[in-house]
Amino acid sequence: MMLAAHGSVPPVRNQMLAVEKLSKSFQGTVAADEVSFELAPGGSLGLVGESGSGKTTIARMLVGLVTPDSGTITVAGRARGPKERGKAARLRRAREIQMVFQDPYLSLDPRLTATECLHTSLRLHGKPPARAAELLDQVGLGSREAGARPHQLSGGQRQRLAIARALAVEPSVLVLDEAVAALDVSIQAQILELLAQVRRDAGVALLFVSHDLAVVRHLCEETLVLHRGVVVERGPVERVLAEPEHPYTRLLLASVPGPGWDPAKVVR
Repeated sequence: MMLAAHGSVPPVRNQMLAVEKLSKSFQGTVAADEVSFELAPGGSLGLVGESGSGKTTIARMLVGLVTPDSGTITVAGRARGPKERGKAARLRRAREIQMVFQDPYLSLDPRLTATECLHTSLRLHGKPPARAAELLDQVGLGSREAGARPHQLSGGQRQRLAIARALAVEPSVLVLDEAVAALDVSIQAQILELLAQVRRDAGVALLFVSHDLAVVRHLCEETLVLHRGVVVERGPVERVLAEPEHPYTRLLLASVPGPGWDPAKVVR
């Protein structure tokens, strides 16, 4: 995967997702300022930054939950138009890009069992309901979890179900918004391995939104660092984390606890 310089995306034939000069403001506060990047089929990109950096706003624009003020989003060579409306447009966007949220409990219907949840999504997109069992198996959920409702599942199991639901429509891109931030460390590792396996097996591209640099290092090939809605650094994960060029990136790395870590120094 190749990332373009800030402000432009060159024409790359095999790119799955191209974002060019995407901007959004809320009541005068800039959440995204001409953000540009691209993601190849089966690639993985981490959007990194502290709370308020614009990561989630960008993710929500990609899936249509927030309307950009300007800029373009192109999926598989097809640019999304600002006037696209209606059920057909929503279904097409859902098939292109799916999103997994930080707290799956809020995005799952508490009345439905895991199997019923998947049946609903499969039916909506014209997929055979029989795929539900296959999807549950793919994310490591068994027959016991298949008949359980969200409140009867652990946090990790709910996140697995949310991933299965996202995969039900066979998306080209999977956007994960702090998808492991609310989980215990051991469960985080399991979900990260699951996502890596999904990427290998299904060929889906991953856009991982996180403030956790260790998670991004594990899952992503490229990273893009955001500060107050502006892209301040981008490149291969290992290079950015080992030899950060921007002061903000260095500050993020210095904020990660480790041997000899001095929080007072970070604050200064």
